[in-house]
Amino acid sequence: MHQTLSNAKRLKGIRAGFTLVELLVVIAIIGLLVGLTVPAVFAVLGTFNRASCKFEVNALSDAVEKYRSKYGDYPPDGSSWPIMEAHLRKAFPNILISELNLLNPANTAAYGYIHNDYAGRVMDPAEALVFFLGGFSSDAQRPFTGTGGPFVLNGTAYQYNASRQNSFYEFPAARLTMSASLESTDETVYDSPIATDLMPVFLSYKNKLQFGNPYVYFDSRTYQSKTNPPVVNFHQTRVSSGEGAARPYLSEQVNTLSPALNKPKLYENKQTFQILSPGLDGQYAGMVGSSGVVLFTSKGILCDYDSTALGYVPSTSNILPAFVLNDSQLRLRPMADNVGNFTESNTLGENK
Repeated sequence: MHQTLSNAKRLKGIRAGFTLVELLVVIAIIGLLVGLTVPAVFAVLGTFNRASCKFEVNALSDAVEKYRSKYGDYPPDGSSWPIMEAHLRKAFPNILISELNLLNPANTAAYGYIHNDYAGRVMDPAEALVFFLGGFSSDAQRPFTGTGGPFVLNGTAYQYNASRQNSFYEFPAARLTMSASLESTDETVYDSPIATDLMPVFLSYKNKLQFGNPYVYFDSRTYQSKTNPPVVNFHQTRVSSGEGAARPYLSEQVNTLSPALNKPKLYENKQTFQILSPGLDGQYAGMVGSSGVVLFTSKGILCDYDSTALGYVPSTSNILPAFVLNDSQLRLRPMADNVGNFTESNTLGENK
């Protein structure tokens, strides 16, 4: 009996639970572990998302190569009607004039909602990617308006065909700038919005919950004009949002130590094409608008046009490579975030 009472007293003296100090220590340890784990998790997610972005750029590039295998030519990017017309006549030898007229800038009054770009462009370089890879009708005479083509006639006006056939790339509908009324929502980019725009663009993932700017396709035949100084092709984002502009990238052979050794008119993929993604921040690193001739290399070197050498040399201005001119202001834009089909590593600026 005495032994039983002693055991009961000892058991009664044992504490149940933690003291406040011990609880704070446990919370501190958990917080430390979370603090160590979260950055690692975000780093892994960042690496995964960037790899996914590179994979998508490569998949689009493969689709362009498949297009070339079928039609014997790389698709144009819409910047030149003569190049566009020559390509369409080669790809579709039996195409009707009425089909060509749908894209001919000379018919803007009649079909401005189809070819809606400025300065004689047929379409924007981002729109061209979806237009040419989305598939055409098997109707040899009506590749645009035949069954499965990009346009369908609804009464007296055309609409975008959400059920295109023979596609080279399956664009997820949720990432095309196409409203329920089959009108594109991307035309707040240039001179003025066009409510009945039929040319959608393919948006990149800024993250899994939000879209960034679109993938852009540049045809090597129209990287720049032959004027002096040249007019460089570009895709401009919404002017008011300050998200830069996509332009073709110069080759890595730009010599920063001996500018005299630079080769003129040297672009990445100078005989093929460039596909550019704005990367995980959803923003391009480039100048807004078409004024000025300032380009970057794929390592982020800022270059000015040299009218004497008829080519590009590393910039001597005070604009650092990490900055771009945007609405007459210098704003920070990390060059290493963009992704192109001409880089071996994940992003521009990392291929060193």
